[in-house]
Amino acid sequence: MKEKKTEKAATLELGTALWGAPLWGEDLVAQAQAIAQVRTAEYGRIALDIWEHPEPAYEEARSSEIYRRRLESQGFSLRLCPEMNHSFIAEKGSGGPVIAYMGEYDALPGMSQACSTERKPVVEGAPGHACGHNLLGAGSLAAAEILALLLEKNGSPGRVRFYGCPAEEALGRIPLVKAGRFDDVDAVMTWHPADVNTPHRYTTSANLAVVFSFKGRASHAGMAPQAGRSALDAAQLFNLSMEFMREHLGPGILLHYVISDGGRRPNIVPETAATSLYIRAPKATVVREVMKRLVKAAKGACLMTETSFSTEIRAGKCDYKPNGTIQDILFQAMEILDLPHPEADELEFAKRLQATVAKSDRSATLDPIGVPASLLKSPLHREVGDFGQGHRIGGSLDTGDVSYVAPTGQMNAATWPLGVGAHTWQSCAASGTTWARKAMVWAGTTMALAGFALAVRPELLAAVRAEHRSKLEPYRSTMDV
Repeated sequence: MKEKKTEKAATLELGTALWGAPLWGEDLVAQAQAIAQVRTAEYGRIALDIWEHPEPAYEEARSSEIYRRRLESQGFSLRLCPEMNHSFIAEKGSGGPVIAYMGEYDALPGMSQACSTERKPVVEGAPGHACGHNLLGAGSLAAAEILALLLEKNGSPGRVRFYGCPAEEALGRIPLVKAGRFDDVDAVMTWHPADVNTPHRYTTSANLAVVFSFKGRASHAGMAPQAGRSALDAAQLFNLSMEFMREHLGPGILLHYVISDGGRRPNIVPETAATSLYIRAPKATVVREVMKRLVKAAKGACLMTETSFSTEIRAGKCDYKPNGTIQDILFQAMEILDLPHPEADELEFAKRLQATVAKSDRSATLDPIGVPASLLKSPLHREVGDFGQGHRIGGSLDTGDVSYVAPTGQMNAATWPLGVGAHTWQSCAASGTTWARKAMVWAGTTMALAGFALAVRPELLAAVRAEHRSKLEPYRSTMDV
């Protein structure tokens, strides 16, 4: 304990050096921990309930209702967002700045998994929480409730807001951003289940999901092929153009595609065909430039095959712009709070689950954000790191769109064993454990402390706003091509 107190003292001194005074007194930290401890079991039950009843994107009626009822019972006022089913905004408090938290609750299709160290679907082909959104939502809920109580107990003004965000794995919160739901937010935070504890200082890729559909003319492929115009030929020529185009795209630009419609039978010249693809790029503006080139390629394929094409935009996300000031505050909160302690059975489960990932694959979760592979010697990350500065990952987050319109910060918490990545059966299994729920409450308490500092220290918010303005670019969704 003496060593831990010394670490806390060092963190308080760091806050003094950066901001002229400690961000939190020891009494305030104790208050936050006491509130969290009393409610830990409640938050854990919510996370477990949603893990046991996974709902995929656009179908999260039950999960959304659980959060709405809970927040109403805690004195939050509610309003639904008609632009997206199962989305809502809950708010508590008055005066002062608006400090917001974002919660997600959609599961992934086909990822059903028991809380086991063996691949064991609960229901074959059913959805499962392989991205840990059962934890993400409940952790953000904890942050909102803890912050609201801290402000109330200390007589501090401020409005605490919780955004219920469905369908992150699909369309995401882009309709909420476009509707202006975040325009009056002073600072917004969220977190993500992961295998390391770190501020989310790294950026993400912008993306666009689009379908190119080709239309030709059917004919008998044996009797009268000359009478047909193959939509599949157009799709294949279009796909081939992407293969040649790759060499001439800038660094960090990725194209992934599948033929989602290739015709019905070989003896019919295909009247329809389609390619479903993703564009990923370092910035939203680059995505739009690549899309222009793909449209030209589709026109060329149609010219060669005497066919036509149309496009359907399915989804798109902007790159994430982390607010460094919020990230610094989150990091200090992470350091000052005691990390949860795993029990022997939790450590054993983590060790066995980690062993199901090939040793050669385990660093795949760490390398993209500069985490040393030496951490993999342990089953769980049991310290606070500070990784990712200057890095960009290939994945995309709808948090990116929010970061264009409001100062945004994010953190990761080690809910999963080291080396276990998202969207795997292992991450789904880990998201149902008692250890994951402990880490979740720690993340929520951390974000609540960060929110309190932002709510009561005007100079912090001034620094947050100044940084946001310095990075400001006009918001335009990647879907608006």
